[in-house]
Amino acid sequence: MTPGDPGHALLAQLARGLVRHGRLRTQQTLGDRRSCVGLSDIGKGVECLRAAVANKVADHPLADPAVLFQAGRTEAVAEVLRRQLILQRGHWLESGIEAALHANRTPLLPQIEIALDDAGVPIRAHLDFVLVRGGDHPAVRVLELKSSQRIPASLYPAYEAQLYGQLGLLAKQWGRPAFGLRDESGKVRFANLTFPDLVRQALGIDLPATASGVDLEGWVLCIAMSEAKPFGPYRPEPSMLALCRRTARVIWETADAVRRGATQLNDLAICPGFHPLCDCCPYAEDCPKFRGQVIADPALDRDLMMLGNLKDRRSTLDAEIVDLETRIRGFYRRVGNRTDWVKTGGFRFRNARLPGRKSLNPTQLRSSLASHLDPQTLDAVIANATTVGAAYERLHISPLKPAEASA
Repeated sequence: MTPGDPGHALLAQLARGLVRHGRLRTQQTLGDRRSCVGLSDIGKGVECLRAAVANKVADHPLADPAVLFQAGRTEAVAEVLRRQLILQRGHWLESGIEAALHANRTPLLPQIEIALDDAGVPIRAHLDFVLVRGGDHPAVRVLELKSSQRIPASLYPAYEAQLYGQLGLLAKQWGRPAFGLRDESGKVRFANLTFPDLVRQALGIDLPATASGVDLEGWVLCIAMSEAKPFGPYRPEPSMLALCRRTARVIWETADAVRRGATQLNDLAICPGFHPLCDCCPYAEDCPKFRGQVIADPALDRDLMMLGNLKDRRSTLDAEIVDLETRIRGFYRRVGNRTDWVKTGGFRFRNARLPGRKSLNPTQLRSSLASHLDPQTLDAVIANATTVGAAYERLHISPLKPAEASA
């Protein structure tokens, strides 16, 4: 799509609106993020200190969303949409998840804020959902939502650190006036209450004065376009809360040092390797990780472009194949024929159900053998039965923006 295409203006309008809406919602629900250290900051800081500190001291790369309407900004528009549609889909899904839980008559509180002044470091936690059960067996469940393009096989350490911090602060601050709640417009409903007082006033449920008698656990719910997966349960861990507090102090003090000019942002520690969260980091463009060697070779540019286009086409074709196969399988099931061939004018087809693939779970194997073998023998058996595939190469390609290409 070119800048002169009428569709470009529509996409630019959408991208600019998403950026502005994201800022407004952050301000309404979270307040000024530079005046404190949030649990999402701590999650970032566990893996990439530079990203966490940049969020406190650097202007967002899209400080002026109006630039998206400028000529030649088609790639910028596409990049903003790619990031914002993933990030804000999580916010949109929050309202849907809340509606579903309310339909089940589940007592819950959204976006509870927990405050802690940790020896001069202001820490703020915002919990997506807190589900509450009173009675003789009181229970509290903290639910953190994460939107992703694809469901990860395991949680990123940043997500786990964030949830551990939430659980730890909830348990630590339980009986202290450290809890607050805002409405959808950002107006304060409750402030400076203990957690039992907040729950009593908001939900009419009585909880014990201390967290020790409450079944407290947390879950991360990852949501993609057509699937969801819960990770948990997690429980308060004093060692993890201590890690979060140390990380918060490092972020706060390093941000102050950067503001004073005592250190530079690009001198801070970054997450090594090809990290998936780098794809959504707004400060990745000038990250030291991506300072590569410049090679002036039009032929190489041509081949890289061709390879990227072919991969994009393959991804599109794979998605179309999956959709078409799903439709045909659905038709086969509706026909009511479970084993025989179905004939058309030019083809015959059937949908065969095959047994699942067998795989060896090392963790379960170790657990099963632990009662029969001593630890040294068990380690030797596992080591002898373990094979490592041959090393291989992986090619990563990322298109440069026009400003980068001319630099």
